[in-house]
Amino acid sequence: MSSIGLLSGSADRAQRLSELLKDAGADAVIITDPTALPGEPGGDGLDFYIQLPVTIHPDGHTAVARVGSFLSAGLLARFSAVDRVLPVLAPGATVVLVSGNTPEEVSLPDDQRSRLALLHLLAHATRAELATRHVQVRVVSSQRSDQEIVHYALGGDDTHADRNPQERTSAATAYQDWRTEVMGLVGIDI
Repeated sequence: MSSIGLLSGSADRAQRLSELLKDAGADAVIITDPTALPGEPGGDGLDFYIQLPVTIHPDGHTAVARVGSFLSAGLLARFSAVDRVLPVLAPGATVVLVSGNTPEEVSLPDDQRSRLALLHLLAHATRAELATRHVQVRVVSSQRSDQEIVHYALGGDDTHADRNPQERTSAATAYQDWRTEVMGLVGIDI
């Protein structure tokens, strides 16, 4: 049985990855428009989701407006895209978030470390949401080769290859317990 997955983001790179996935026996659907991402479960679910970065064309008359536009159309839009894909991911699926959204305007103020931190935050939120379904989420650099990204999407893992399912269940439960405890600390003062 072949893996079925979804690619979103950069159309050129998605096409290259799709060919490699096909060579590996997987079927991949490319969706470059985030509003076209599925939001309703269908069939058995997706085995993988690869979210690629895109080049952003920021709007605005001031640097502040352009940075806001860059973040809204790029990184923050990635949160919405993942949220739409959550219901269609199969248990045990893999989500690969590829870093590297870049502004088209070179003179635009940028902080790559902060953007990467937000992408890791997206990964943590995705893990928390899907902890009981044992979905693997990883953030990889856009500098990784297409072959490496395909390897990760198809479940290849350098660091956790020896983990057994019971250890993964324990990790998921521990993460849920931590999340519940932290969220319980939040209070509203009126």
